[in-house]
Amino acid sequence: MNKHIKEEKDNNPCLENRRWEEFNIGDIFPDIIRGKRLKTDDHIAGTMPYVSSSSQNNGVDNFVSNTDGVRIFANCLSLANSGSVGETFYHQYDFVASDHVTKLANKSLDKFAYLFISSIVQRLAEKYSFNREINDRRLKREKIMLPVTSSFAPDYDFMSRYMCSIELKHLKEYIDKRLDSI
Repeated sequence: MNKHIKEEKDNNPCLENRRWEEFNIGDIFPDIIRGKRLKTDDHIAGTMPYVSSSSQNNGVDNFVSNTDGVRIFANCLSLANSGSVGETFYHQYDFVASDHVTKLANKSLDKFAYLFISSIVQRLAEKYSFNREINDRRLKREKIMLPVTSSFAPDYDFMSRYMCSIELKHLKEYIDKRLDSI
């Protein structure tokens, strides 16, 4: 077992005593692509989420069926680069990305590792604003802190286990409340 990991007695990963290191976002996400402009007048009603820079509803502000001249992404983070600058959401489903969001993807990450990292990337909102947008050049140079393995690589397995344990905890609380109300 990695000496930097302190496991709680119920075998859930915890953040206590973890070693963290700084990484460039461009190194964590080799696939950084901005969405494409799709004017509101050009939206064709449909069922595919259209993700823009909204801070509400995971950035989804419409549902479209457009497939030509758009960028469709899935299993990635969307980062609002204007508007609600810094808002970061995980999308495991296909979505059309506006030019106000940037796709951050890494094939090594699962849903839970993405969720862990999204909360850290979200902190970029403190540095940027509507008047100071996040462009691709700035984004690739940004640094974030992540827990690491004994070889100082990002510990994606730990991140995944950590977020999975949080989800399981919330699901258990929900089920217990539902059972208590029966």
